[in-house]
Amino acid sequence: MLQRGRQQNQDELVRAPEIACWVYCPEQWRLQYGLGLEPENRKELAAGEGHHARKAAAERLAGGSIAIGRFLAVAACVALVLLLAWWLWVA
Repeated sequence: MLQRGRQQNQDELVRAPEIACWVYCPEQWRLQYGLGLEPENRKELAAGEGHHARKAAAERLAGGSIAIGRFLAVAACVALVLLLAWWLWVA
């Protein structure tokens, strides 16, 4: 039996956003997914989505910077070993 808030052509699978909603607040799940009511705080939800998108972009940039830093550290170590080997060979 389908709940009133769900579309008729949608299957009965429970999706991750539904589980997260229910874990956070069962009453919110009942209103949103059970009765099909839209949240009244759309402005705040949109602001939160924008905040998390900016945060994710900053984390991707930080991850790339860390990867570049690791590459430069390895390159410096290799260069130092090669320089020491050359210096011992010449001397």
